[in-house]
Amino acid sequence: MTRNKHYINTLLLGLILLLASIQAAGGADGPISVQAQVDKQKVSVGESFVLQIKIDGDDSPAEPDLSGLQDFTVQPKGGGQNNRESITIINGRVNRISEHGYVFQYLLTPKRDGMLTIPAIEIIAGGKTLLTQPVPIRVSKPLATDEFKLRLSLSATESYVGQPLVLALKWYVNTNIAEFKFDLPFLEDQRFTFVDHPEDRNYQGQDAIPVNLPGGAVIARKGQDGLYGLQYTTVTLRKILIPREPGDFALGRGAVFSKIITGYQQKRPGQPLNDLFNKDLFDDFFGRKQAVYRQLVTESNDLTLKVLPLPEENRPPDYTGLVGQFSLAAEASPTEVNVGDPITLTIMVTGGEYLDNVVFPPLDNQPDIRDNFKVPEEMGTGEVDGRVKVFTQTIRAKHTSVKEIPSIRLNYFNPGTGKYETSATNAIPLLVNATKIVTARDAEGITSGMANNELTSLDKGIAHNYVGEDLLENQEVEIGSWFSSPMGLALVLFPPGAYLLVLVPIYFRRKRLQDSAILQAHKALQEFSKQIAGLQKEINQQEVQETVSGLVDAMRTYFNKRLFMPPGALVYAEVAERLQQQGMDVTLLAELKNILDQCEAYHYGAIARNSSGRENLQEMLVAALAIFKKIDQCLKN
Repeated sequence: MTRNKHYINTLLLGLILLLASIQAAGGADGPISVQAQVDKQKVSVGESFVLQIKIDGDDSPAEPDLSGLQDFTVQPKGGGQNNRESITIINGRVNRISEHGYVFQYLLTPKRDGMLTIPAIEIIAGGKTLLTQPVPIRVSKPLATDEFKLRLSLSATESYVGQPLVLALKWYVNTNIAEFKFDLPFLEDQRFTFVDHPEDRNYQGQDAIPVNLPGGAVIARKGQDGLYGLQYTTVTLRKILIPREPGDFALGRGAVFSKIITGYQQKRPGQPLNDLFNKDLFDDFFGRKQAVYRQLVTESNDLTLKVLPLPEENRPPDYTGLVGQFSLAAEASPTEVNVGDPITLTIMVTGGEYLDNVVFPPLDNQPDIRDNFKVPEEMGTGEVDGRVKVFTQTIRAKHTSVKEIPSIRLNYFNPGTGKYETSATNAIPLLVNATKIVTARDAEGITSGMANNELTSLDKGIAHNYVGEDLLENQEVEIGSWFSSPMGLALVLFPPGAYLLVLVPIYFRRKRLQDSAILQAHKALQEFSKQIAGLQKEINQQEVQETVSGLVDAMRTYFNKRLFMPPGALVYAEVAERLQQQGMDVTLLAELKNILDQCEAYHYGAIARNSSGRENLQEMLVAALAIFKKIDQCLKN
């Protein structure tokens, strides 16, 4: 009767584990849902907030398309998997719940005030197309203030296409700022090219202030300046603006949204010191007070620009589009060479604040250079050093009649005069000698008058310590002569003999270790049986979990020795793969998995730890020994 009860309990245990595995498997293919969440639904224009898109049921969804959020600037803040797994045990029943998900996170900034809506966002997850729910956002106008001033300026209000201009933004402030954000819509105007100012690029001074803009972070500079008789702290930001097309342009206004502290208030009871999204850096030491902020906006003056087209009249054929005022200088080294020797020519172009777009035309376009020098087909890109761009090129004189490096010219359009102009270098004098033809006797250092049969030491050329064949003895050595003396024989036999002395011990050591491993593999079942016998003997004197841990250790040791698996965690998938490679029967693998599942149930307390639990454990030990005997027999075959 008791034995039947044991069988019924074992059957119930297997059924419980089967249902648990089915439940776990079903959780992986469960329903997929998406949800859009924001950290706040009331903001001011220019005030950022966090949008999270949460996917449940799939941890590898496609990146959503947020191009429909026209009323917001969107800054990705990354994302990550949101997977969770939990195990609950109720009345001996094991429930596994696996949850898979992903969270995308973005920083949104409203561009205008009013009742805005984050529209439904399409998400492709798990092979399905889903939509988030729309999220309303109430956006208020920030308070305008005269406390701060914002000034926009251009280095010229009238320019030509391709002419670099300096766009400067200076913000005047007279109070402490908690946060600020510049809003410069014209930086996205495709009719212009905007690049960082060379003097601010990679600037790391103490007055440097990183500022985030749509095109990326730039460096602004902190300073002091007076305005209307008052002293202000200033933040100055510069960009280079290059017009792409002619016309009259209204760039519009810029703005800066700032958050200032207007006071402090007592924290409400139960309010956390720092919530998830708005970490307050201005709380007092004990966190009893909370800063009160005011959102402000400061608008700039309007900015307009008139862009003129480049004239077609008198445009040089090799004009590269350079607009500005430039001067040219050149130097060469060396200036005394033979025909064909390399000459390093350095050309220096001096111009305005922005020289990155200065391109020097190939030198072979200039006839005086092309006819007298061999030059590369293309000119180097050059390097900017302050207000000078340096081009370095290697040229070679073609003949001895070359007396100078002629003047090198650069064409450009001067917006000051409205004309195409040419800047030129001064000619550089050269002394070009004929190339000396070097004969073999010159290289050897032998003159035509040298003719004697005595051994003579020369002090120059390859012929230094050179003698003729008639003055040298035949020193030819036969390899067979090496074996005619003990010393030669020793030199021949020593290398292979030393190699054998090292190789033989290594071979026998490896063979001994291999034989030892094979011997341990054959004894693996014997050791496993001894460990199971020990566990059965001590089953009533130790905790259930200790017995289960002992069984797991015994199985781990067996597979380590029998399958030559590295010691460590016992993972069914890895063991099953090895056993399947050995031709293991699927039914036997299922029995092994059942034993491992029972061990896990005991470990997490899914099976009662009373006398009946110990009886079931005893049966599990017997079943484990029987299974491993079958496994070992299969491995021998």
